[in-house]
Amino acid sequence: MPKRLMTINEVAEYLKMTEEEVKRLVDIGEIPVYKIGDTFLRFRREQLDAVRREIDEVEEINPDREKVMVKSSDHPAHPYTDLERNIKAREPSVRQYDYTMVERVKDFVYFNDFYIVSFLIVGMLLFLIFKS
Repeated sequence: MPKRLMTINEVAEYLKMTEEEVKRLVDIGEIPVYKIGDTFLRFRREQLDAVRREIDEVEEINPDREKVMVKSSDHPAHPYTDLERNIKAREPSVRQYDYTMVERVKDFVYFNDFYIVSFLIVGMLLFLIFKS
């Protein structure tokens, strides 16, 4: 049986970093991600284990590389690498996981269409029954 996919918050706790850093790693393609409804990001634990091993190897080889900065919100943040700066410069102003209210409604209708249609049919049947 496949294991449950992890949310951004769970991944941040698992990798011991902030949610913003997880999103940043997703943006540059360092962490494999699954999109659900083109909106919600989910992750597989097996793939995260590989990323975690890579992080541990890099920190073991070069322990001085990790220079943690503290943002104004008192959360640790790692400085951008040159690759990340280049990608950010080419990145659109809206990230892939930001979405509008219209897109939220579309996703809601898409994932709940069976229930919406069932509700409408039951409502019409009740209307026809009590009308007479």
